[in-house]
Amino acid sequence: MLKELLLAIVIYLPAFVANGSAPFVKRGHPIDFYRNFIDKRRIFGDGKTFEGLALALTFGTTVGVILSKFLGYDWILISFVESLMAMLGDMTGAFIKRRLNIPRGGRALGLDQLDFVLGSSLALFLLGVRVNVIQFIFIIVIAFVLHTFTNNVAYRLKIKSVPW
Repeated sequence: MLKELLLAIVIYLPAFVANGSAPFVKRGHPIDFYRNFIDKRRIFGDGKTFEGLALALTFGTTVGVILSKFLGYDWILISFVESLMAMLGDMTGAFIKRRLNIPRGGRALGLDQLDFVLGSSLALFLLGVRVNVIQFIFIIVIAFVLHTFTNNVAYRLKIKSVPW
């Protein structure tokens, strides 16, 4: 059982690294090009930038390069796609928050912590990487706890403007 849980961490590591690296970009070019949706609110907001996406994909894929030494070279591609889908999940979360009129940095409990996990899980499923229910639930718990902890640390280090 412990082996399965540790394997889950390894499988999701590219997504965790990608999601955790994007906030290191302080300023950049917004992915939504400052455009509004039909509800007159920003599509994603200033927090989702091309530079943040590039950094996330670079770091997440780098994890895949390291994992490929142990799991096979296909993990480079798996890690890239997993990182990309994690970031698309994060952008989907931002899109939903804007529709709910939650400003950038505003709290959306659950959505803030799990959007990237759902995106990366979809990638893993589509790529044929099997994760069982116990592993998935474990990752959700880990993501929630780690997200809460790391965001608090990032806030104290002035990397983030809010502690969530």
